[in-house]
Amino acid sequence: MSGTKRAKSTGTGFLLLLLIVMGISAIPGRAQVSAQAQFDEANEYLDSGNYRQALSIYKSILSSQEVSGPLFLNMGISYVQLDSLGMAKYYFLKARSFEETHNRAEEGLQYVSSRFSRQSAVLPKLPWERFFDWLGSVTGPASLLGIGILLLNAGVCAFIAGWFFPSASRPLQGGGIGTAILSVLVILSSFYLQHVQNRYSPAVMVHQQADVLEQPAPDATLISQAYEGYTFTVDHSRSRQQPGWSYVRMSNGLYGWIPNSEIMIL
Repeated sequence: MSGTKRAKSTGTGFLLLLLIVMGISAIPGRAQVSAQAQFDEANEYLDSGNYRQALSIYKSILSSQEVSGPLFLNMGISYVQLDSLGMAKYYFLKARSFEETHNRAEEGLQYVSSRFSRQSAVLPKLPWERFFDWLGSVTGPASLLGIGILLLNAGVCAFIAGWFFPSASRPLQGGGIGTAILSVLVILSSFYLQHVQNRYSPAVMVHQQADVLEQPAPDATLISQAYEGYTFTVDHSRSRQQPGWSYVRMSNGLYGWIPNSEIMIL
């Protein structure tokens, strides 16, 4: 009898555990359905011209981490209609990173850029900066590191193979050394790319006008003035030392401090 009770107790415990696991696994599905329903509701407000209400719902979806290209694109469109062009540019830039909304986001960015009353001078990037920008867009640091490790293994294998095939030892070992050197360069590039992505982020000026200052203080020497839609590169390493301020590089090459409230970091 006691064995039967234990069996029933064990069975009940297992059933409860199964139900808990099933309940947990069902939560993301319900969250997705809820987010889609909210998104559809916000789109109806957007279509009817109630842009503020649409944005309120879009932001609610965003706070739940249910992000997508269409979400950012529609937020950008809403801000365009509200004539908040800096915010529109920010969300179009976010939407551009998604393949499904890349082209429409580019169109939005071109339209917004034509509406800005002031345009920032743009200092051309150095060749190595363009190279690492391209490298970051093609592959991430983790993928690059994986490629480097594979190349290193291939180089070591080729070098060792030269010991077993004396007739081809010179080309095998020479190729192995060359491949190993290339792998080290690729691995170092992956570390540098990770460092750049962790330390620097692009940002957009979302208010009409702000001062870029020599020091993180309201009464500091003026470096330049920034206007809505200007883009910056934020140095997180230096910015962390001054809460409420960001140390930025302007697109014209000048450096300075700007309040966090004036910009949005991508």
